[in-house]
Amino acid sequence: MLNQIEELLSARNYKAAMQLSENLRSLALKGLHYFQTYDLLMLMAMITLGYISWMVFLVLHVLQAYTLLPGDIFRKEEAVRQKSNTGKAQLCGCLFMAVVSVLLFLERSPPLYHAYFAMTIFLWTQILNEYKFIKALWRYLRGRESDYVIKLLALGVVSMIILELLVHSFTERKLYTWCFLIVGAIASLYLYKSIPWRSGIPVFVCLTCWFLSLFTLMPAEIPDNNKLVNASGVMVIVIGLTGKWLDLKAGVNRFWFGICNHEKRQPRFSMLFQLQALLVGLSSVMVFLSTSHRTVKQELHTIHQLMNWFIAGFSMILPLFSENGLLSRLNSIFLGFAPPFLLLSIGYEAVFYGALGLVLIAWILFENSLLYVHKVNKSSASGKNLGEHAFLENDTRYLQLSDMRIPLTF
Repeated sequence: MLNQIEELLSARNYKAAMQLSENLRSLALKGLHYFQTYDLLMLMAMITLGYISWMVFLVLHVLQAYTLLPGDIFRKEEAVRQKSNTGKAQLCGCLFMAVVSVLLFLERSPPLYHAYFAMTIFLWTQILNEYKFIKALWRYLRGRESDYVIKLLALGVVSMIILELLVHSFTERKLYTWCFLIVGAIASLYLYKSIPWRSGIPVFVCLTCWFLSLFTLMPAEIPDNNKLVNASGVMVIVIGLTGKWLDLKAGVNRFWFGICNHEKRQPRFSMLFQLQALLVGLSSVMVFLSTSHRTVKQELHTIHQLMNWFIAGFSMILPLFSENGLLSRLNSIFLGFAPPFLLLSIGYEAVFYGALGLVLIAWILFENSLLYVHKVNKSSASGKNLGEHAFLENDTRYLQLSDMRIPLTF
């Protein structure tokens, strides 16, 4: 119909084109009404059930694989579960999916509808396979003290508040400012009280969070400022140099050993850091050259475009050849993704990359400090506390309820 309307307009038959346009609008409204009457509720329900099933499935997987639950109860439940025939749930799920697929095919539904139903049914089938584990978990929660249940409820309330803040942040960016201001102050005070020795980490955590809080106060329309982009390149290199120095010099300290020299191996390319720093500097130079040429000629030079694409693509591959230490690997990733970010920036958003990197480093230092304090106090802990903070065979700690702060913060 659109082609017919264009042909009528070309022939200057405006009356017929107007009539056909009204018919097209009426047909579109009828289609929208049909969708809202028959398909909207079904799709919303199916997508919602899919999201819920995905979250429940992940929670069950984490509880089974990475947490320490009462051994006797769950070993018994695991033995029963292995003896039981879990194929019944799989068979029922397959049959139900087949029936739904036939119905959707008869209604000539688009392939996306089949995908929605298939994923939702698959996830709920996997959840039903774990009904023995879910029953044991329910009995375990009922047998725990009321304080534990209160902690779970409080965690759920905090999670809902954070989700609501994230939703409202789409229209009110200043919420992030208050969030980083409050989190920076609370995290630094908590570290100051928890660390038994004098350290500048609490101050660093507070300052980085407060620095990042400034960006949501900036105007949404970013003004051009090439000098700020070039200064951001220098900032990225300075942060990279600091991380490299810390990785080389602070590894002898037991506090830094977990993030600096854990099973460290030499990189495949010994001059990797120097090359990455050079690419960051080249990207800053290319921003200046490209902008100057665009201002004068009102276009981007082909050679500049090719060089920019090469620098951006090549720099993102280099972190694959970095050392396997935590700090060295993160430092390489930070330097590797800086050139494309700088090349695509026109103003203050380039500084945001460095500020975000500093906050992530502060977060790592925060978690490393808590882990180090826990390891120091582990030897003097009582048998009861050791049961609550059990470790795997390779000295990897089981997940605890307090670890929920990590995904919530992320």
